[in-house]
Amino acid sequence: MAADAEGNDLGAVALPLTGHVGIAPSGTTVPTSSEGANPALTIPGLRKLGLLTTDGGPDWTTEPSGDPIEFWQDGYSIPSGLANATLAVVLAQTDPLSRELTSGKVPDANGMIDVDAGGHTNRYFLWTEEVFKNGATRRRAAPNAGVQTVKVQKSERGTVNGIEITFKVDRSPSHRRSTTPTSVSG
Repeated sequence: MAADAEGNDLGAVALPLTGHVGIAPSGTTVPTSSEGANPALTIPGLRKLGLLTTDGGPDWTTEPSGDPIEFWQDGYSIPSGLANATLAVVLAQTDPLSRELTSGKVPDANGMIDVDAGGHTNRYFLWTEEVFKNGATRRRAAPNAGVQTVKVQKSERGTVNGIEITFKVDRSPSHRRSTTPTSVSG
């Protein structure tokens, strides 16, 4: 669909249909732009986090980490050059991978994990892929991320007991093209 006389284009509206969130070991190489455009792209070691709740899709946030640098001339400023980037998702599945991700440990043979509620220091490569009704695909990579917060949603009879995970995305020397997550449309 093309833009109408007002410049509005319903075909450009991003209505998410499906997608996934995955983690891979820290140090996984970020795909190039041309690799990211390939619909059949696979990332070695990527483990998909399974089903997400209907309102738990990828929620990326980026904001400057500090005040902009202002100049004597009125109206001139530049960003500080750093960014705070996070990704929040709500997992619907409670399985060994989600438990490993939230606790930082693999369940033992009996399915038990001794949890340190203070968190863990494991680092991950994050990958999100969102497929939209208009045919667009948005892929984002963050090669250096850790779990910032975990919140198991309130147990309510008849509803999914989701696990909300917020990842903190940090700078990565292996990903100098951008200080924030990348986006590739295919």
